[in-house]
Amino acid sequence: MIVKNTTPLSYALIASSVSLALCNHAYANTKTDSGLTNNDVEVIEVHGATSLQTGSDAAPIFGSVQSLSQKQIEESVSRSLPELLKTQFASVNLNDAQNNPFQPDLQYRGFTASPLLGLPQGISVYLNGGRINEAFGDTVNWDLMPLDAIDTVSLYSGSNPLFGQNTLGGALTLNTKTGFTFDANEIDATVGQYGQSAISIETGGNNGSWGYYINANHYEEDGWRDYSPSEVNQVFSSVSYQDNKWRIDVNYLYADSELLGNGASPIELLDIEGREAVYTHPDQTNNELHHFSVSGDLQLSDAHLISFNAFYRDNETTSINGDDSDFGACQFSDGRITLCELEDDDDDENDNDEDEDDDDELVTVGDDAEAVAFIGYDEDTALSDISEVSPEVIDGTYNTGKSDTQAFGFSSQLASNYELLGKPSVLVIGATYNKGDINYAADTTFGILENETANDTRTVTPLQGLQSAEDRVRLDVDTTAWSLLFVNTTHITDTISLNIGGRFNRDHVLMEDLSEDGDDSLDGNHRFTQFNPAIGLDIALTEHSLINLAFSQSSRTPSPAELSCADEDDPCRLPNGFVADPPLDQVVTQTIEANYAAAFNDIELTLNIYRSKSQDDIIFQQAGSVASRGYFINIDATRRQGIEFSINSFWKQLHYRFNYNYLDATFESSFISFSPFNPLGANRQVEAGDTIPGQPKHHIKFYLDYALTNQASLGAEIISASSQYYRGDEANENDTLDSYVVTNVYVDYQFNHTFSAQLRINNLFDTEYETFGTYGEADEVLEDIYSDVESPLFVGPAHPRMVSLNVKAKF
Repeated sequence: MIVKNTTPLSYALIASSVSLALCNHAYANTKTDSGLTNNDVEVIEVHGATSLQTGSDAAPIFGSVQSLSQKQIEESVSRSLPELLKTQFASVNLNDAQNNPFQPDLQYRGFTASPLLGLPQGISVYLNGGRINEAFGDTVNWDLMPLDAIDTVSLYSGSNPLFGQNTLGGALTLNTKTGFTFDANEIDATVGQYGQSAISIETGGNNGSWGYYINANHYEEDGWRDYSPSEVNQVFSSVSYQDNKWRIDVNYLYADSELLGNGASPIELLDIEGREAVYTHPDQTNNELHHFSVSGDLQLSDAHLISFNAFYRDNETTSINGDDSDFGACQFSDGRITLCELEDDDDDENDNDEDEDDDDELVTVGDDAEAVAFIGYDEDTALSDISEVSPEVIDGTYNTGKSDTQAFGFSSQLASNYELLGKPSVLVIGATYNKGDINYAADTTFGILENETANDTRTVTPLQGLQSAEDRVRLDVDTTAWSLLFVNTTHITDTISLNIGGRFNRDHVLMEDLSEDGDDSLDGNHRFTQFNPAIGLDIALTEHSLINLAFSQSSRTPSPAELSCADEDDPCRLPNGFVADPPLDQVVTQTIEANYAAAFNDIELTLNIYRSKSQDDIIFQQAGSVASRGYFINIDATRRQGIEFSINSFWKQLHYRFNYNYLDATFESSFISFSPFNPLGANRQVEAGDTIPGQPKHHIKFYLDYALTNQASLGAEIISASSQYYRGDEANENDTLDSYVVTNVYVDYQFNHTFSAQLRINNLFDTEYETFGTYGEADEVLEDIYSDVESPLFVGPAHPRMVSLNVKAKF
């Protein structure tokens, strides 16, 4: 990026990592010690990458930014990127639905980035300038991000259109290390409770023109909950070149993971068996990724810089999910016994039937139920024709899915210094192109849920050869997206700068059903266009204080997963069953915000006020006996507004930081929430003003770090969150999850220039709390074991106390 005359205040704010990214002051038209005036141009080379490929904190962002440096990331000793963001950034909250450090739902200002289908994704994520939201569902796989290889992390607020699709609430950008930012060798090892062990080896260096960086890491744990081991392996490499005109980085990332996250459990089960108990399992996700990228800059002249980025991404995801069954015994008119998908009352009746041969108590195919069609057999084939297994013992489903996604993209832009009406200005124009090819396959196999006694594992064992034809999915999806963007910064006066930008998006989603033709097929041809504008004003109030005012708009097209699961009359099972559905509208979000930053007397202070309004927001309506069965719909409007306040300061040997955020996330239009297991009954009326579930209104994060000696320091993190509604209680009629306060402490010791160590205790007081809640039907699985389990409340229990030790050797 071409920048001119950065003021001392801008340097201070950028360096503090709590500032607004007020790029505009990088172009202030004051005379400097170097003798430059309005008409002179000083070229400053900057590295890194955002979706803009400006590669600088000096990029206009139409909002606020929170950043972490390489040093801050290393000092955190986090297991995963979401854990790092939760502890370090304001307005970031985790719903630990899966109880796996690599699978949480990350919430920022009420918008979501999650690896799980079924949530309204609203945060775009970039790795070295390449978009890494998965093409199938805009989901984010946290296990595919090499935390140890990351150089900087930045979280941008607002609906900045320059970051492209899905930037409804913010954008997360990750820049990895190169031989120019990491010139050392390091071994990093961690051991902890619950079988936690990790090792990372990295090396980097440069000769002034060429640089290299390599990182390899391995992480594994047994998991603190039952049946939840996980393993993550990552290798990242980089080759870089730079001179006075060129900068080129070529990167390759390989990741291979096996994650077990067994989800929410009935709250009564946790009381009986302990908080480590799981409801049904397995719930396993495997990812294997190859990611290539190349990015660079070319200084065409003192006033012109061209930047480019290209990436190729190949990710294969396989999933296994064991659930209880929606199916029960029924009969054909000729008396043959088979399986049908029954209403709950019928299911319960059949489950309690002690005489399997009493046909009078079985529903009849054609009158009250539709028989299951088994793969490989004629539609009128009964279970009794092909198996000796009684339908009364088939009480589970073993759901498998496989998604093979190839995505590639290219972006380029030109940044130019010029004068507009005699005022120094910078204009950036660019274009992007992204294409995704997704091959998706899913099956449901009938099985036996091992739940006869309290000692059984409640795992589902599949019955080979008994697969549901209706739930089989074979889908090929091609996505194409291109855009044109611009942003212009003009310095109206010495203290006021105006930013104007916009992006035109055109998206095409083409779906081909490989297993079904006709009206019931998943074939679809969807096109979306949208222009999103942004405008911002930056004002230097004094030498040490700034204010930023911004309006921004961004959009999100419905993902292929959502487009394939949008019929309330034929709900699907995520991620398995998709049906031919009506189209969904794209989501458009507008954000206005005011941001104030000041620095004085070793104190840095920020205050942000924001309001985001989304039109045609997409939500998932639960519609079956398991939480993953339902459909996507548009609702007219939602709103997320709030306040963020931060203080960062040093006092003698003490460094302290305080963050507070208030979030008011509400539905702004009425609709019926299906919610079949709501304690008050299904079909709840949601009114404008009702709070969106899963979002604490108040969050406080307090950090202390005290230097005991030149070598040792003692630190603490105190995180508090207020109560939140259960998912499924969109009408806000029931009790909430309790608020909580959790404390983490650590001791750092630097033995010498080479060796250092950190002893960390997370959840020091072993506080029992929950970060996620939903509704379900526990007695479907537990009634024969614990007959008094009746509550529909399912929760994701938070991690208990954990002690870990990290040792580093850097040379």
